[in-house]
Amino acid sequence: MNSTVAELTLKRVYKQDDPDLPDELRQLIVRVLTKHIENSTNPHFTKLLNHLWERCMTLCPNEETKDQLALLMMQEVGHGVITWRILKGFGIDKVDVPVAKFQYAFNLPIETWCDLCYFHSLTDRVGVYVGENWGDVPYEPMRAVAPQLYSEELFHANLGYKNLVRLCKTQEGLAEANELIHKWWPAALDMFGRSTSTASAGYVKWGIQKKGNEGLRRQYIADTRPLLEKIGIQVPDDTANRRYM
Repeated sequence: MNSTVAELTLKRVYKQDDPDLPDELRQLIVRVLTKHIENSTNPHFTKLLNHLWERCMTLCPNEETKDQLALLMMQEVGHGVITWRILKGFGIDKVDVPVAKFQYAFNLPIETWCDLCYFHSLTDRVGVYVGENWGDVPYEPMRAVAPQLYSEELFHANLGYKNLVRLCKTQEGLAEANELIHKWWPAALDMFGRSTSTASAGYVKWGIQKKGNEGLRRQYIADTRPLLEKIGIQVPDDTANRRYM
């Protein structure tokens, strides 16, 4: 019978280079971080950052918001360094991994300011659950950065939502938001991966995820749908246009 996360973490939290680090935990951490797009050595992440920077600076409607977006982008670079540093502790100095198929939200066209608002308010909000989860991993390098990741991803999501709220105060902005929600909502939900993921049980066992993929997705929906509906956005059915159920 598998130990619970609480039992595991109470027994021991492993430091970098600890010879007693369980092989299963090491393999799961390497698996999840290697697939994680945010890695400063990953050329695909660099390409994404360059694209997002250009979109932020081009689409941003005012200078004050541009300053906030610049801070957001700086923090994203920092997240890439965090992932690199943790993997380097396992002897992995460089990765070259494209965006995972279920994270296709990163590849969706960002053509308008509304698109960018959705990118930050919905896709960055998924990152909030990553930072929150890492606080339970019995591996010190991940635990140590969990509060920072959680705080910064929350800032990104809240900034996106604040910009979306401002946009939806105009009739034209709300109309555009109600059109583009059909593009961004399913993509955000798909970012949690398939409900049937075989790796999910191991992630939950070791605290890398608090819940399985579907449990996290349900929590995200419960947290996020009311925020959108509150400002007049008609959120589609949670299964509509989904690619990864």
